[in-house]
Amino acid sequence: MKLAIYSDLHVGRRMYRTDENNYNKYEQLGYTILQQNVDTIKEEKPDLIINAGDIFDTPNPSVLAMNKYFTSQKALEDIPTMTILGNHDFAFNNRKNKCSAAEMASHTYFADYEIREIEIDDHLFVMMPYIYDTHENITKYMNQSMVIASASNCSKKILIAHGVTEKYYKDSFISDPIMLSNRHVELYDLVIIGHIHTPFAYKQKKTLVISPGSMVDYQAYEDRTGPFFLDTNDIDNYYRKLIKSPHIIKLSCNAENINQKLELVDENIYHISYTGDTELINNDLFIKAKNKAVNLVIDVVKQEESVDEDKKTELSLNIYEWIAQNYPDYTEVFTEAEEARH
Repeated sequence: MKLAIYSDLHVGRRMYRTDENNYNKYEQLGYTILQQNVDTIKEEKPDLIINAGDIFDTPNPSVLAMNKYFTSQKALEDIPTMTILGNHDFAFNNRKNKCSAAEMASHTYFADYEIREIEIDDHLFVMMPYIYDTHENITKYMNQSMVIASASNCSKKILIAHGVTEKYYKDSFISDPIMLSNRHVELYDLVIIGHIHTPFAYKQKKTLVISPGSMVDYQAYEDRTGPFFLDTNDIDNYYRKLIKSPHIIKLSCNAENINQKLELVDENIYHISYTGDTELINNDLFIKAKNKAVNLVIDVVKQEESVDEDKKTELSLNIYEWIAQNYPDYTEVFTEAEEARH
């Protein structure tokens, strides 16, 4: 069975500036990436699509965001889809107040705030949405998932969750509670986790763990967006189809190259550290670059004043004069110490 795997679409997410017409470039690029994701999946012709949560950026998405997502799902309606809700699909700390818009889309299999198990062609799929509740409830859901996997006789066992594995928790600085213990993970052949915006894959004993990452990651420092694909008969041979997405570019510039760098700005997020006189920045180039970029920030670094040799000598003489005037008894000692140092 061929799977297409993605997560954390955050449809409708707004970042950085919005113009006087309420146009937000980051949001619009998100819709472009959403369409590219659809096109990529259609080209690959998977048997099943898996969406591991955070469909929208808020449980109350805009009409435009809902329309864009519904249209994307309509284009994929011939392919069965499994979708779970992520933390952004619930109101903060209220699992019952979930994103009803997500349910309205054409998902074949859907899990909101309860674990769901599905069997397809000797494959067990356990769908485990984000758990906002207490440690006791997290343990309850974890144990429930472990019981389901242990009792199943299916040849392939696949867990879809929106949360953090024990191994990732120990290897990172993330503060989220552990949803999936090592023992839990190792009961499955494949574990797919949303919530973590960094894409990665690793083996834990016989289990393959995949985090598809965010489709629109405002913290990304490289082009790394795109769905994962794999065949369940050969799980270890997974691959990704990359989609270009906005990412952060950090530059250090001075008066000699700042205008040249501004001419090269494109639809990414720029943090420029500039050392030099601000009057030497071409204002027309700056405005053009700012309008083209998703976001552009120039931090002016204060230049250290250089002191020429004559000034150094003058300063040294001033120190000698000050010592001679205030501590005449130490003038000879200070002079000998300075001569010895040089």
